[in-house]
Amino acid sequence: MAERIAPNISRNRAAELRALAARATEAAIDAAPDHQSAVRDAAECINRIAGGLERKAEEASAEPAIAVLPPNATVEEVRRARCRQAARRGADVYLPNWSDMAQALPDAFLRTALFGSGRNIQSENDKVLSGDQTLLVAGKEVASFQNLTLTFSGYELCQFDRQVYATCLDYYRERPLCPDECPRHVRTSFYEFACRMGNAYSVKAHKAIRASLLRLSFAQMRLRCQRMNIEIPKLLSVTFEDGEAGGDFKGSDMLLLRVTVSVAELFGPGAWTAVAREVVRYDGLTGWLASFYASHSAAKWVWVNQLYALSGYESHTRNFKASLIRALEKLKDGETPLCSRVSAYHFSKDGTRIYVIRSEWRADVPK
Repeated sequence: MAERIAPNISRNRAAELRALAARATEAAIDAAPDHQSAVRDAAECINRIAGGLERKAEEASAEPAIAVLPPNATVEEVRRARCRQAARRGADVYLPNWSDMAQALPDAFLRTALFGSGRNIQSENDKVLSGDQTLLVAGKEVASFQNLTLTFSGYELCQFDRQVYATCLDYYRERPLCPDECPRHVRTSFYEFACRMGNAYSVKAHKAIRASLLRLSFAQMRLRCQRMNIEIPKLLSVTFEDGEAGGDFKGSDMLLLRVTVSVAELFGPGAWTAVAREVVRYDGLTGWLASFYASHSAAKWVWVNQLYALSGYESHTRNFKASLIRALEKLKDGETPLCSRVSAYHFSKDGTRIYVIRSEWRADVPK
């Protein structure tokens, strides 16, 4: 259930056309003399079409992240704008609209090591809950995909934090984000939050969610993407009304969430992905890969060592390929939702690159 936006599709089609034009140019060399000119003309025509798609993609990428609508915009106007991106109507700023069968996150989070695949971070929950700030990092550059730079400060994050943050954003699927200066918040119980995540409530789950929300509340980041700088001073704010002081945790304990309008800058056209709820719940390397490939609209070659860095894999690089294969085999399972199911994957002859094909993509033969 990945919702992809036009600029990325245009770029992918342009790349396909460029490759087709290159093959046509090569074919012209072997073509009969009286056909060579026609083949070259066809290649030039294909290149012109590709160039047009690339220009349109650039123009779309230059759009502001947040669509600004008139204060009296109709419900339908707001709905249409939110199909593509975040939208402002008067003083209210909304995230894009996605299906209640999915949860959404910015591609900048899904294509980087921000939410790493390692599990060691959760082993430090007790330290986070006790207020230990020795684990905090400052100005760390996070491994990022292609044309993105992400600098992070706070507690390092993991796949469980991705699930928790996606759940926090889900509370804002139909309500406006909080203005920075406004104390407005979402009030919910730990029991309801765990259920919305798709988990059973327990004291252990309560502590894990609490620790995750604390990690997320410390997170600050700066992004450089599409020649633009984006500052996110806070992913969320949270206040707890629970029995932490006495260690008496209950499902009815309350938490108060605030996600402010600065986050909407990450939800521009072509910059976010809605992923099926079942897939959001995947953990470890399987969860990272499912989210990473959900944020793409077509198969492409990727360096294996790049995936190693982007995924935040904790073990040695020599163990990564075996773990990668195990995770992809899990995603090939028939119980994986079709939108994230892997139909095939191919390694290059030297084993340094991988070409992953999702079931809903055209089954291209890697070149």
